[in-house]
Amino acid sequence: MKIRLGIADAHPVIGKGIAAMLAPHPHIETVFSLTDWRDLGAELSRVPVDILLLDLHMPEQNVAGLCKMLRRDFPECRIVGMSASQEAVEVKQVMRAGAAGYLLKSMDEEGLLAALEAVFDGKQYIDAKVKAMLLEDLFQHKKRLRKKDVLTRRETEILELIAREFSSREIADKLFVSLRTVDTHRFNIIQKLQVKNAAGLIKEAYKRGLV
Repeated sequence: MKIRLGIADAHPVIGKGIAAMLAPHPHIETVFSLTDWRDLGAELSRVPVDILLLDLHMPEQNVAGLCKMLRRDFPECRIVGMSASQEAVEVKQVMRAGAAGYLLKSMDEEGLLAALEAVFDGKQYIDAKVKAMLLEDLFQHKKRLRKKDVLTRRETEILELIAREFSSREIADKLFVSLRTVDTHRFNIIQKLQVKNAAGLIKEAYKRGLV
């Protein structure tokens, strides 16, 4: 077994640190380490890899869009996201976009090896701390769903469209209802979910698994 690894992280010290950590393990070869995600396409075309360790907070990076693009253009390359964050929304967004794993940057050598070997074998791997957080988020999500003020089918539909950045006018046209009806539903959704604005609605849509 030989795992060809690529690393893309905005901080050079992290890429070098990972490569040094893996150096004693001959079955893993670090074939490149980049600090700018915009160089990824050209580098992956030149030097194919089995796994790409991807910093999820590189400057000017759309995480979901980048993962989808890489999975489309380089289907043999499996992506493992790296982050200092344990935000459930980010984890779900990245995994839905096609990533095969999610690691915290506080990972140790044992965890990194386990992740790379599992992903290489076609499995998914999520850091144990992140798994625990996701289970807690799922528990809280189920508690929210048990509340009396759950959304109606129409409100859920409108929430999904808001999360997809449709304007109120576009939603009205798509659902064949009046603009006033959409605004009324939007107001009711905000009240039920106890959020303050569209950003809060979008975050709640991710929590509910609508997008």
